[in-house]
Amino acid sequence: MLVDFQPPAPNDKCYKLVCRANDLFERHLYADAITEYTKIIHGSANKSSNEFRALLYSNRSASYWQIKKYTKAKDDANQIMELWPTWAKGYFRYAEVLMALRQFDEAITYYKRALEKDPENGEISARIAKALLEKDNQAMGLNIIQIMPGRDIAIKRNFHKPIQNRIYEFAQVMRNIIYIIADEETKHCVLVDACWDIDGIFQIVEDYGYHIVAAAVTHYHFDHVGGSPPPPYDTLPIKIAGLANVLKRLPYIKCYVNPQDIPYIRQANPTIPANRLASTCSDVTETLEIGKTKIRFLPTPGHTPGSQSLLINDCRLLAGDTLLCGFCGRTDLHGGDKKVMEQTLRYTLGPLDDRVVVYPGHHYGSEWSTVGIERDKGCLGDDLVGFGINNHNNNMMMSHTHQSNGSTTSLASKLSRSWSRSKRTIV
Repeated sequence: MLVDFQPPAPNDKCYKLVCRANDLFERHLYADAITEYTKIIHGSANKSSNEFRALLYSNRSASYWQIKKYTKAKDDANQIMELWPTWAKGYFRYAEVLMALRQFDEAITYYKRALEKDPENGEISARIAKALLEKDNQAMGLNIIQIMPGRDIAIKRNFHKPIQNRIYEFAQVMRNIIYIIADEETKHCVLVDACWDIDGIFQIVEDYGYHIVAAAVTHYHFDHVGGSPPPPYDTLPIKIAGLANVLKRLPYIKCYVNPQDIPYIRQANPTIPANRLASTCSDVTETLEIGKTKIRFLPTPGHTPGSQSLLINDCRLLAGDTLLCGFCGRTDLHGGDKKVMEQTLRYTLGPLDDRVVVYPGHHYGSEWSTVGIERDKGCLGDDLVGFGINNHNNNMMMSHTHQSNGSTTSLASKLSRSWSRSKRTIV
């Protein structure tokens, strides 16, 4: 994310060049943006204020970070802190690099320095909480990677593939979160809800040096498993890349699915052989172990008949569309059932420990929460007071989930405080 203010440029020409560089960044043309920022930095060295130069280094640092040139991103962050030591962004940029390098203690230190400079910044508070969470995952030998279309995959446009371009645009609107669950000791991993851009997902797995040993899906909807979309999304004769592509490329793995959703998956993906889908309701398949990482499949129907959540090491919950950080998934779609959803929220997820971290199936304002926070919101257990988004179209659903800056700041602070209190006693 680029900075949200503009120190005055020394002249109109410089201002236009910065606008051009920012446009390249927003179009994900990061290498081109770096070239433009570098020209401006060199051309305005003796003509611009320290604040303006710090802005340029901040934007170039963000560009380097996007293409994983972390040493250069860190160097630019150092330049920001030297030019403008009271500005939070330099410390934030430095912390972002440390997060990417999985140096969480150091990242927390720099995030806290950034927060000292900008105490009301909810994004910084949220990043501190995320760093504490990642540090605990690392201590367990666990890595849970969240992949988002439009941020991590489904980005590149191809002039010769207009249909794919449309699919990628659609993917960004849907705001799915795809997961990699990895055991750091064995480097084995499981793909969860792999969809939209399988090449991009496999590239991320390769970049981490992991080996895919299984797949899993939280439910059958097309934005989680791919295939032929149902009405009203079937206006184009398209197939969305997803589970069928994963299983074709990896013929040695199986996909773990609740049996209630298997018929729907095969209907939209008829090329998937039945023997490649492992039912998760048997004694043998209700758990999956990869190294020291144990995954338990919890039936959590309501959004679909076979919705399931993945409970990892008894303290991390991949909830799919059952629980979406502040509300549950829709129950007005085919196979949804409001009464069943209520049972799930009260009696399956409700009894979980407050410290269990919740990872949702979509990014509708939050990347993660905790069972305790969701209980406080009235979404779980005996305190359940309201849930679900029924009889709303997707646009209504999206409008429900956007929060004002004030509420985002409040949530970020609450996450940070909650995680700081409980992190030492996580199972």
